[in-house]
Amino acid sequence: MSRYELPDARPLIPSKMYLPRLDPNTLSRPRLEVTLDQMTSIQLGVLRAPAGFGKTTLMAYWARRQASRMAWYSLDELDNDPTLFAHYLLTTLRKQLPELDADLERITDVMHLYDLVWLVGKLCSALDKLEQQIFLIFDNYHVIYLQKIHDAISLLLQHQPWHLHIFLLTRNDPSISIAKLRLSGAVQEISADELKFSHEEAHQFLADRVELPQPNTLVHDVLHRLNGWPAGLQIIALSAPTADSITQFLSQFNGTHAHVLDYLAEEILSKQSESLQEFMLKSSVVDRFNAELATAVTNRPDSFHLIQTLEKLGLFITPLDDANQWYRYHPFFVDFLRHQCQLKHSHPHIEALHRYAYQWWLNNDNLQEALHHVLQCHDESLIVSTLESHGWTLFEQGHIALIERSLARLPAKLIAEHYKLALLKAWVSTTQADADALQLALSQVEQLIPSQPEDLKWRQVSAEIYALKAQMSAAVEDIDSAQHYADQALNHAVNPQSNATAVALSVSGEVLVCQGQLNKALMAFQKAEKVARKVRSIQALLWAMAQQADILFYQGEFVESYQHQTILFQVAGEHFLSQIPVMEFVHRRRAELCLEWLQLHEALQHCESGLKVIRTLEPHCQLPIYAIQAHVAIHQEQFDQAQGLLEQNSRIMKDTICHSDWISMAMQVQLLFWQKQDNKPAIRNWLSQQTIDADIQNHFHQKRALNIAFAMLSVGYWQPALGVLQHISTIANENGYQFCELRCNLLRSWAYIAMGQQIKAEHALQHALALAEPMRAVSSFTEMPPCVIGIYAELYKSATLEPGIKRHLLRILELTKRRASQSRLQEAIPEAVSTLALTAKEWQVLQMIGQGLSNEAIASTLNIAVSTVRSHIKHIYQKLGVSNRAEGRRIAQSLNYQETEAL
Repeated sequence: MSRYELPDARPLIPSKMYLPRLDPNTLSRPRLEVTLDQMTSIQLGVLRAPAGFGKTTLMAYWARRQASRMAWYSLDELDNDPTLFAHYLLTTLRKQLPELDADLERITDVMHLYDLVWLVGKLCSALDKLEQQIFLIFDNYHVIYLQKIHDAISLLLQHQPWHLHIFLLTRNDPSISIAKLRLSGAVQEISADELKFSHEEAHQFLADRVELPQPNTLVHDVLHRLNGWPAGLQIIALSAPTADSITQFLSQFNGTHAHVLDYLAEEILSKQSESLQEFMLKSSVVDRFNAELATAVTNRPDSFHLIQTLEKLGLFITPLDDANQWYRYHPFFVDFLRHQCQLKHSHPHIEALHRYAYQWWLNNDNLQEALHHVLQCHDESLIVSTLESHGWTLFEQGHIALIERSLARLPAKLIAEHYKLALLKAWVSTTQADADALQLALSQVEQLIPSQPEDLKWRQVSAEIYALKAQMSAAVEDIDSAQHYADQALNHAVNPQSNATAVALSVSGEVLVCQGQLNKALMAFQKAEKVARKVRSIQALLWAMAQQADILFYQGEFVESYQHQTILFQVAGEHFLSQIPVMEFVHRRRAELCLEWLQLHEALQHCESGLKVIRTLEPHCQLPIYAIQAHVAIHQEQFDQAQGLLEQNSRIMKDTICHSDWISMAMQVQLLFWQKQDNKPAIRNWLSQQTIDADIQNHFHQKRALNIAFAMLSVGYWQPALGVLQHISTIANENGYQFCELRCNLLRSWAYIAMGQQIKAEHALQHALALAEPMRAVSSFTEMPPCVIGIYAELYKSATLEPGIKRHLLRILELTKRRASQSRLQEAIPEAVSTLALTAKEWQVLQMIGQGLSNEAIASTLNIAVSTVRSHIKHIYQKLGVSNRAEGRRIAQSLNYQETEAL
């Protein structure tokens, strides 16, 4: 895929990843800097205090004087987005770690496949290669409320490499799991009491700004009244520039920190020129500003000079980058300025300021910031005009939640009066799989269309409506209606290069898939992809690419399908569309692909990611993922877990009408489970309720027919099964379903072996291997019954196979032997193990430790991730009361020989 043809991804703000620039007169605080120096030997440092206690200033001052590398991430509320958070985190680390750029880039490229927990694991592995310290500083961590991010940081702290040290700058106790770290001494904190100015610091601070009298009791009075609040001292120094004025000022003040903010900050304003006061009030309506934006909002052409004046005076303005282009006011000060602005200016005047900001952001192509200011105006007409003009661009950039929030500000009647808004609401509802909302929005638009839509505008609107109806019909397997609406969309489209055309072509492709015409379907989706690129419609592009990956999967082009999926994950992540329903479909197919390659851990990760995508949808949407999870559990011989998942699916299928593909997936795993459990009555009962469809053109119906053949073989109906398989094979060959043909041949070999026809069985297996080798398919072979697995070795020795096929068969042999070995290990658990509360999997890991295997070798043997092995080892050590591998190995050997006395 040509990346440059895609819509622009949402940009990152560089200033959020720079150490804040400091005033040259920033006060040095040696006592706290010593504490920070001590924190460099621990895992986590926390600076916790309310606003105005100098957390950011202290950390930035200290960080700029360290030889170690500093990765800075200044957080705001928009960072409560896992994908955005991950992008910023990796980008700030990459800036500081050029030697790990390739590793971090690989993580960046594929992080959209997984969640933040996965990212943390990969990040720890990459950072483990470092040979020198790096500090990761999260400023304003208190703005994070998303539990997913807290969980990720907790996991990072649990597994962080020794060279990584983390600092959290926050106003409150961070919502992460640091209790254990505190108990173990791995956390050091600087509180508000410690951040308060000492007498010496306050004296130095004021002496640099005010001529203090001798002897001096003024500093003591200031500290006592302000309770050491650093921001309060700065306010005093600005508002009362002489010792006498400070004394007079204190005599009039009798409030708390909140009163300091309201009263003393007002004194600051009163001592500034009127033009500077007005500039500060007006510029406070924006969260960040440069000279150009400030000019647009305040209508002051001398904004650059005024910003420099504010910085020179130290009026609570913070530069956000080293280039001195972007600034913000201190958080506690901007609240005051906005309050003063509301007192001084009328509501319409403040709305006008937001309009100026809106227009500037709009002119600079930042629609998200622009719409934020529109919402501050509380002007329905402006919201309408903005969404009508820019809603589709916002939609394609992934600002779905922002669009929903904007539409929620408008009365339903108003939306119904504007066809563009109703259409936008319809498109948004497709990302939420909300059929009711989609139907309502479409009916609203249809009421606005003239009876004879000759106008080209209305013809294009009709095309969009038909495209959306086609998409909705395809989702419920109403193929005839789907094709009808898709044709209507293509006929009504005024411009053949439109999003409606891309969607209609994709639906036509889905219809062709249902008819079993994979090659034609692939061409339709390729056309849809081409149109989506032309109109820069990222969501239509994702769907067209997802369907192509799906077709390639069933055609047996596993590697190419995998590559398509990888691009999809990357593009979706970059455009913040990782949570739209189509991505569940992609995760699910990737999980099936990983399962066939016996990459079980990765398959489960994709299942979890898919479930997160659909967590707000109807429960029946979980059916296919539960089936894959159960399939993995069967491979891992975790039959209780598999049974629980399959029982959930049974309830879903009983209570809900589900897609035929989902039902076939669920029944394939259910039958495999019954076959492994030798539950022939259940299989016979299911088989008695089935009829074989004459039309098995598509993979949905082929799966169901394969399920029937599998069930027949499981209960010994060899000849009927062969008849079904012959029918499936004929259709699969005609339509290019290579993966289906592979499974047909494996099931044929089962029937032939049972009927004593060894030569035919070997021939069927050779055909299956020839298909499997380019696919790298192995799972289908390893889950066959023992009678089939038993002739793999004979085939390897006797048959003349091509080198590539022979190597693939050798790999299958090794996997089946490994699985048999694992089963024997699980069965041979010493009685002493149960008294130690070790699970079967932990006993397997412990035995391999006893054999001297590395973590990597254990992971490979058990088909699990290295991180999972480490987790098992940690639990084993806790249960055994040991602290190192040597002790674990000794106990494993003792248990293996039943020498429990050694414990």
